[in-house]
Amino acid sequence: MDIIFGPVQSRRFGESLGVDLSPKLKQCNYDCLYCELEGKKAQETMQEILSVDEILKAIEQGLEKFSNVESLTITANGEPTLYPYLYELMLRLEDIKGDKQTLLLTNGALLWDICVARACLLFDKVKFSIDAVSEKVFKKIDRAHKSVDLAQILKGIYQFSADFKGELYAEILFVKGVNDDAKEIQKIAQFLAPVPLKRLDISTIDRPPAYKVESLSEKELEEISKVFLRYRIPAFVPKRTLIKTQENLELNADEILKTLALRPMSEGDIITLWSVQSKEILGVLLKEGKVKQKCVNGVNFYALC
Repeated sequence: MDIIFGPVQSRRFGESLGVDLSPKLKQCNYDCLYCELEGKKAQETMQEILSVDEILKAIEQGLEKFSNVESLTITANGEPTLYPYLYELMLRLEDIKGDKQTLLLTNGALLWDICVARACLLFDKVKFSIDAVSEKVFKKIDRAHKSVDLAQILKGIYQFSADFKGELYAEILFVKGVNDDAKEIQKIAQFLAPVPLKRLDISTIDRPPAYKVESLSEKELEEISKVFLRYRIPAFVPKRTLIKTQENLELNADEILKTLALRPMSEGDIITLWSVQSKEILGVLLKEGKVKQKCVNGVNFYALC
């Protein structure tokens, strides 16, 4: 079972080993317009649930193979905080992770929940998404399950940020004509102003999305970032840069398919990070029709068919 994927070279967090809490299918309480995963109706809970033992065993094996990674990124083929045993997982992970940092990537929808929050407090770093603070815009872009309440989410973010002792990050992904209205941007900035963020990433679509939506230009993102900077929010517009270090990652066919299923990879990253053999396997998968190429904002990506 492909619980572990990567390592992934992140523009924000360096080299990280991914841990997928839902490797078989997408399980998420959102169905975002811009999602890199295939579109699927939002759900309130996970139907397929891995045991903590399975996940920890996979992490141990991953760390043996990739001992030089900087961190473990807990994510999911969907939303990781839907995993009902997250607290137990994090407690037991302390015994095997060594000096690796732990990072949670979450949509933030359940930070209000006491059981979820106590698990999230055990991470070294937490990054949550906040694409809108107005009900109409939120429903349009994040397409959340009917059980999700925006007011509850916003209150939960404030409460969690007050309790969390690690590094807190946020991300807003802007979609042209959806959440890039000046009034909505102002409202989000006003909401985030009191939150003690290490950094706010302001981004747009730069990988093949689930639905037909348009990205913003880098110039537009830079202008948006100025709004947040005026509120003394440490806003940052990530820029795609070619990684210069040659990693020579050895990935088999299953590992390549798993990695691309969760995160389409740019041609530049593959050229730099993957071994010759891994690239040859990718070429075979491309010919077999299991992998395809897509161009987003002038960048070529490899993704699952």
